[in-house]
Amino acid sequence: MGRVILLGGLDPSGGAGISVDATVVSLLGGAPLPIALAATVQGLRGFSHFVPIDESLILEQLAVVLADGPVRVVKVGFIGSAKMISTVADALQSLVGEAEIIVDPVLSATAGGMGMGEELVAGYREHLIPIAGLVTPNALELDRLADGDARALLDLGAKAVLQKGGHGTGPRACDQLFLGEQATGRPYQFERERFDCGPVRGTGCALAAAIATNLADRHSLIDSCRMAGDWLGAMLSRVRPRPSGLPRHLPFHSASGLGGRSEA
Repeated sequence: MGRVILLGGLDPSGGAGISVDATVVSLLGGAPLPIALAATVQGLRGFSHFVPIDESLILEQLAVVLADGPVRVVKVGFIGSAKMISTVADALQSLVGEAEIIVDPVLSATAGGMGMGEELVAGYREHLIPIAGLVTPNALELDRLADGDARALLDLGAKAVLQKGGHGTGPRACDQLFLGEQATGRPYQFERERFDCGPVRGTGCALAAAIATNLADRHSLIDSCRMAGDWLGAMLSRVRPRPSGLPRHLPFHSASGLGGRSEA
């Protein structure tokens, strides 16, 4: 059972952040190690604000978790401030080369109301992306981080970039995996059916957490991304839009039939 550190925001509605991350890792057979970087105030109707967790407490929790045993993957989600980005990046330096670091940049929220400034974008580019084994931006985040150019993140030091296609249009969603070792080649493409399920919260968190769990289970990066996308697609196939138009949460209550680490 691979141990996965989950750094991110605590969502009181349970629809995103480390609550979703920990659920996904557990469902897929991993051992989740959640550490909150911020307490957020958000729900189906939007994101209000957040309060950062004391940095000394975060570092103490990291130290305890690392002392308990080896960690295979670290997934970094919502951070909220450039200062916290620097703190987290410094704390993870000792794990570079020993654990895979997945950076899932959070610059907006499905429910709306979250807008992150250029200082945060610069913090990602300067501190976190250079130590990332994988960065998983959606189209909007990639525009903010690199003017829409995934290969520019490879130039900053990331070993791989998964450009998520879930926010696009058309009958099929397509995630594209760019690898630093073949930066000029064609990306790997992972297609899946796009479902008429309306807005769904936590899909980006869930996808990155599923990839993290697959990597912790010693699957290759390519297989980990493909399997995670297939699993998320199976989850979304069970969601129906709300008549009100408000977002849904992922249906984890029905996930048992999807199979743990299988290629559902």
